[in-house]
Amino acid sequence: MSRNIIDIQHLTKRFGAFTAVDDMHLEVREGEIFGFLGPNGAGKTTTISILTTLIKPTRGTAIVDGHDIREDAIGVRSVIGVVPQSFALFPELTAEENLAYIGRLYGLSEAEIKKRSDELLETVSLSQYKDRIAGIFSSGMKQRLSLAASIISNPKILFMDEPTTGLDPQSRIAMRELTKKLNRKGMTIIYTTHDMDEAEKICDRITIMDEGCIVADGTAKELKKLGGETVIEIELAQPDEAIVVELQKLRFVTAAEREGKLILLRVKRQENIFYELSDFFRKRKRDVHEIRFKEPTLEEVFIKLTQKELRD
Repeated sequence: MSRNIIDIQHLTKRFGAFTAVDDMHLEVREGEIFGFLGPNGAGKTTTISILTTLIKPTRGTAIVDGHDIREDAIGVRSVIGVVPQSFALFPELTAEENLAYIGRLYGLSEAEIKKRSDELLETVSLSQYKDRIAGIFSSGMKQRLSLAASIISNPKILFMDEPTTGLDPQSRIAMRELTKKLNRKGMTIIYTTHDMDEAEKICDRITIMDEGCIVADGTAKELKKLGGETVIEIELAQPDEAIVVELQKLRFVTAAEREGKLILLRVKRQENIFYELSDFFRKRKRDVHEIRFKEPTLEEVFIKLTQKELRD
């Protein structure tokens, strides 16, 4: 079993009367891609800002790879990298010059800077643009350069705060693949997003936040189970309201409705349902084209847990 690389206890941040993070308890395992999922204003960025020592908590603390964020901010910064939401490097410098500047801040030798810069520019597919000033880069290129700068010191933990916001589909895919590649090499990734599809595709474990609180935590599969009822789509040759009424009377069905040639059932359980439905239609000599189970989506789970649309 991997160890806890981040341990959060009673973490709270207030701005006047507003509570941005409310008594958070959380553990992140070493080697995970761990996702914070939630709408704008949920407290994700504030949490990341506290864990990266940019702001101090009002109450509670967190241990990051053995370093207390309150007592040892320098120690925390020595083991982390950060990819911010917006471009924070120097637009007037070239890609290579930006990496060299960041490398010197970390105390790397010129030889180390040259070696790491060449490796990282190749990794993020910017080698051919190393002599171009960063200010003329596309949004995707800027984010890839930010990623290279954030890992020039080879950190144990990488914080990525909504790194694909505003990127085109190809750039989003490229950032996801780079993130997975870094994780395969052993880097722990803390990934914040308000995009549920992205969270499901990239994260090993997801925490759903809302109004500063954790409302659910688990793998995407585990979170989907919180959606409650399963939906079954039944495609019939000749559906009618009479069969819908009969289906509604089955003990495991909570709701039934017809949409064109489809009948949608909400059911309490999944065990033996396929057999029972097949038997139901066989006895009535109904021609069934297909029976499909639809598990709840992360969006449905989120709405159920928070009673709001994710992008409110």
